[in-house]
Amino acid sequence: MSFVKNDNQQLTVLDSTFNLTEREKRMLEKSWANTFADKVFPAIDENIFSVLYSKKASRPNTPVNVIVGALILKEALNVTDDEIVEAMAFDIRYQYALHTTSFEEQPISDRTLSRFRARGNRA
Repeated sequence: MSFVKNDNQQLTVLDSTFNLTEREKRMLEKSWANTFADKVFPAIDENIFSVLYSKKASRPNTPVNVIVGALILKEALNVTDDEIVEAMAFDIRYQYALHTTSFEEQPISDRTLSRFRARGNRA
């Protein structure tokens, strides 16, 4: 798997926030997810994790900032890998916090998280 920086942070027509009511949008903007999305997520430096990936041309990695952000939320909220994966699939607050509301399918699985940790342990 080769390292590719995640520069794609633009909304698409599929973005799930477009389906929210004005009230729901206000609630989301006042939630912890907005603070995480605005302050923590942009501060995650993906480049420092590039050493964990192959330099050879191959399948691109899952966005590292999404993985690291999910792991931060997992620890902060004291949940399991399965619970963070489930939350990302069904809870718009997690998707908003991790800038994945425009993704057709959430890019994280329990295997994504365990493999990322294993790469870090080998480095």
